[in-house]
Amino acid sequence: MGVVRKQLLSISVLMARGRFFGDTETDELEEAIMAEAAAGNTRLVVNLQDCESMNSVALGVMTRGLANYRGRGGEMKLCGLGKRLKDLFVMTRLIMVFDHYETEEEALASFASVE
Repeated sequence: MGVVRKQLLSISVLMARGRFFGDTETDELEEAIMAEAAAGNTRLVVNLQDCESMNSVALGVMTRGLANYRGRGGEMKLCGLGKRLKDLFVMTRLIMVFDHYETEEEALASFASVE
């Protein structure tokens, strides 16, 4: 469980695994997002394919991460939203705030269209 990081050229990918309910997993997610930002990264994909569920605390972490990236002229995108998470993002209307893609490949390709 937790967060696994990988780097693909100038794009960082964080794979969130498990349940994020404000405990150590959520802290680990926040630390991973902020560590990427602190390192000067401006292109981040958060892959939620293996994320079972999250609560408002974790949604707050994601929203603060997005604000940080946008505030620095960067982009943070989501991919792999399963039905449960997609419903959560729709219900909270965050689906309209985050760029989101079905697959990691689509999210990565979306950066190429910006260059």
